[in-house]
Amino acid sequence: MGFGPLELVIVLFLVFLLLGPKRIAGLLKSSGRGLYDFTESLGRNKKDKENKELPKESPEEKKRIERK
Repeated sequence: MGFGPLELVIVLFLVFLLLGPKRIAGLLKSSGRGLYDFTESLGRNKKDKENKELPKESPEEKKRIERK
């Protein structure tokens, strides 16, 4: 005994009437920004881990590589 498609449409319509289009747009915008920031931070952490795994070159090694 869950919600059918008709009940979902009715509930969404009532929410739209109660909150109004401006407030719903603001809620969707802020939730989208939060999701974007969250996924960006996950990607940043993954890149940081990959960079830590790579050995860092000393200035002498960089010069030696540039000469070759």
